[in-house]
Amino acid sequence: MKLENVKVGEAYTLAVGKNAVQVTVTNVDEKGKISVATTGGKTMTVADAARLTVHHSNVAQAAKGAKAKASTPKATKAARGRNVGQQGAPQAKEKRVGLVDAAILVLHEAGNKPMNVKEIVEVVLAKKLWSTTGKTPGATLYSCILREIQKKGTEARFVKAERGKFALAG
Repeated sequence: MKLENVKVGEAYTLAVGKNAVQVTVTNVDEKGKISVATTGGKTMTVADAARLTVHHSNVAQAAKGAKAKASTPKATKAARGRNVGQQGAPQAKEKRVGLVDAAILVLHEAGNKPMNVKEIVEVVLAKKLWSTTGKTPGATLYSCILREIQKKGTEARFVKAERGKFALAG
């Protein structure tokens, strides 16, 4: 941009390293120094008007008779050789049930009868609510339940019914 095109009070985009910052010109002195204020309120001096570009809100006012470049949003541009038509938002993936949530389902279906973790894991795996390649899913569930009881206290979803057996709280 040329110095004579810079107007006080207009919004511009200032190139600061690899970044672009929105600024408003506050003053242009006789030596060509441009004082600008960022949207955050910071003021700075710009020595070279070439670092300023017209902000999108000023495109219509930028130059009389000049046509503003109409750009297509990135989302609608198609890659070469690919058919990538827009079909709205992507479909949500089916959310998988975790081991602790599967244990809650099993205990609920069992009528909240206290069960040990080995029994719970066997039912979870038999009903295919959760799958694993691990060797000790019972130990994993046991530690998860104990951690929840320790961290959440009375707000935990599980209670220790008897030694090694758990039930749903409430």
